[in-house]
Amino acid sequence: MRWLVLVAVLVSCKSHDRAQPLAELARTCTQGGDLGCPRPILYVRDLDASRHYYHDRLGFKLDWTDGDPPDFGAVSRGETQLFMCERCQGNAGSWLWVFTADVDRLHAELVERGAQIKAAPANKPWGVREMQVVDPDGNVLRIASPLEK
Repeated sequence: MRWLVLVAVLVSCKSHDRAQPLAELARTCTQGGDLGCPRPILYVRDLDASRHYYHDRLGFKLDWTDGDPPDFGAVSRGETQLFMCERCQGNAGSWLWVFTADVDRLHAELVERGAQIKAAPANKPWGVREMQVVDPDGNVLRIASPLEK
């Protein structure tokens, strides 16, 4: 099954050779023998602009791009890596949840960087302190840390 998912990622955007970075990821992520290393693929209207927003405003590292001109790429921060596909694979406005040790510290950093904050950190009844950040395509990152007991 995991190979079917990898093959779908490899052929779904315009036909380009994405084998090198994805092949390396596939080798790393299959060492546990079951599903591993999920990578959301975000629909973006402009890959270059989106990658720079994640880098400049959200502090992500620019990992790689593929295509001529590039239409698929990846950014990462900590243990979170996001794939982006320009005008393909899904719809804008996806939501994903990631965790951080200190959501208030991260919020302060992102405000200083000029990120678009959808919701400031707040304690939630499900036991986390959570904020929401939105990207230029309407994709939302719900970022949470555990409530201290």
